[in-house]
Amino acid sequence: MLTFAVAPLSLPTVAAAPIIGGQGAYKYQYMPDLLQPPPGASLVNCHGLVTDANNNIYLTYENDGKDANCLIRWKPDGTGGEFMTGGGGALCSGTPHGLKIATEAGVEYLYHANNNQKLTKTTLDGTIVWQRNGTFGQDPALPYRPTWFAVPPDSQYIYLCDGYGSNNVYVFDRTNGVYTNVSYGGKGGRDQHGKFATNHGCTYDPRNGMIAVSDRANSRFEYFEYDPSSPNTFEYNHTVDMLPSMGAGTLPCNLRMYPEQDGRSISPDLAGPVAVLDKSNAVISVVNVSVLLAAEEHKHPHDAIFLANGDMVVATWAPGRVSYWKKL
Repeated sequence: MLTFAVAPLSLPTVAAAPIIGGQGAYKYQYMPDLLQPPPGASLVNCHGLVTDANNNIYLTYENDGKDANCLIRWKPDGTGGEFMTGGGGALCSGTPHGLKIATEAGVEYLYHANNNQKLTKTTLDGTIVWQRNGTFGQDPALPYRPTWFAVPPDSQYIYLCDGYGSNNVYVFDRTNGVYTNVSYGGKGGRDQHGKFATNHGCTYDPRNGMIAVSDRANSRFEYFEYDPSSPNTFEYNHTVDMLPSMGAGTLPCNLRMYPEQDGRSISPDLAGPVAVLDKSNAVISVVNVSVLLAAEEHKHPHDAIFLANGDMVVATWAPGRVSYWKKL
């Protein structure tokens, strides 16, 4: 009797459907293979994002204590993640939070705000230029847990948002990190301009030359005029209210602006979405990150940036995640 071997039935592989968010001309596809952390990274909370002059991508994050790092750099295409180790434990202990980048006399620097009362200026590899630990001469009766710097390019001064502490904006000299003994703000509600409820992010807006403060629990951005030559001016100009476009419960963490991309800006919302705004700060698209990536626990967008090619990167808090979104 003849017998024949029968090859097992081979079923076609069905590719997973792409994950796409946004509306109109601003739709984005999640690219899960990009922005992979280096081996050994433990991203407890992902907090701040920037890109440098060569379009490399930087992330600052809180580690679990076993991972000694807090700063990762990827290539512009989201590959090749590596730790930036120049700052060591002096930079990475505590809770690394807000991250800003600035070019000064042709050299790029990073400005770090750490919730554990630590302010640091570093080179791109994390090497410390100056650091201020603990209180710095402000009112000792006020709580202090800093969140983010605004770094105007034309000014000797930088502006620190104490978003988890006093709700003040403190002004420092950018060269040496010395406090100028000038502060603004304090805690207040939506009926009080220049007062804040979690002034989480501080950002220089190159589109209008003002500083935008992310007044998170008041669901808005507050804009202020400043004097590049003096710390003694911080005057309220106008408000961008996110409630009408994003709905009740919106918690805008930060605002990043891109004059070279038709003036668009991007705002991560701790409640779950990421908003794309036009040059007048009107919302034109919303990517519901926490819904689209629920299975991967990308729950609370904390920072978001556009890349030079129009793609976006999103960092999330609790748990720490980072995602790459290709513009379609």
